[in-house]
Amino acid sequence: MNLNRPHDTFFKQLMTDPVVLRDFLEIVLPKDVISRLDLNSLEIIDTEKANRKYKKYYLDLSAQCKLENEPGELYLIFEHKSYPDKLTLVQILNYMAVVFEQDLANGKDPRPILPIVFYHGRTKFSLPTSFRDYFKVSDDLKKYLLDFRIFLFDTCNYKNEDLLKFSQNAYLTAAFLLFKNIFKDFKDLKPVLKQVLKIKTEKVEYLLNYVVMAKDIDEKELTQVLQEIGGELMPSLAQKWLEQGKQIGLQQGVQMGLEQGLILDAQEMVLDLLAIRFMAIPLRLEKAIKQIFDRNVLKKLHRIILEVKDLSEFEQQMQKLTQNNYDL
Repeated sequence: MNLNRPHDTFFKQLMTDPVVLRDFLEIVLPKDVISRLDLNSLEIIDTEKANRKYKKYYLDLSAQCKLENEPGELYLIFEHKSYPDKLTLVQILNYMAVVFEQDLANGKDPRPILPIVFYHGRTKFSLPTSFRDYFKVSDDLKKYLLDFRIFLFDTCNYKNEDLLKFSQNAYLTAAFLLFKNIFKDFKDLKPVLKQVLKIKTEKVEYLLNYVVMAKDIDEKELTQVLQEIGGELMPSLAQKWLEQGKQIGLQQGVQMGLEQGLILDAQEMVLDLLAIRFMAIPLRLEKAIKQIFDRNVLKKLHRIILEVKDLSEFEQQMQKLTQNNYDL
């Protein structure tokens, strides 16, 4: 799990399960919309396959499905937020424009797109859910402005017992509970963890990994809590990480394994921000960044991206910082 963005990572892990995704859609979308969709054709789209020019780090998940009794496909984009971000609808708009552009470039009609936001912040989502409502103008003018509306699922709108009634999918309901309560003190998560322990072992592990990473607790503390609430002891997460570290040839076990994950994540964050600022990234530059294994250097590069005027200046700064003769 991505240690820097545990909430985003767990959301993606959760929703890339086709059964979970379908159950979630049946919860968040109105019945008249669901009746128009052929959910048997639901397909999760691998956004990593997109050209880096179009890859946006803020796109959490996308999927597509056929329509019932009419030709064509529907495109679904999902955005996860753990805080009220004013850029949410702007980010969605950017990606929608990219999808339309790709469709037209391929000689196709633009696909209809439904944007869905999953939110679990400390307070309710208080931002507009319609793009047009961002503009403080009269209704006479507003009706001519660009508009789209998101489907919002806000865990703050529900009590814990309400979330348990949404679906027969125990994994999904347990995840809802964790998302809603994850910002509480760890000791207050005991009632939630009781519910988590009712589902299948392999799914419990995913959920407990999320708790460990999001709450920054160790395996010993988690095991103690599991004992207190009377659940069966789960396999040692720390031991699993240790074994995974050995499998990839790391000499220092867990710590080195986690450090390697942080480095890979830092590389990806640099590449994502470059794509946002400068769109197309030369393959040679991407390869050069993936040769950097110093987290401090990668952090500095991340800051430099926000300061430089163009890609050429970034490459010059990168060469000075790394003191290596990369073939740029």
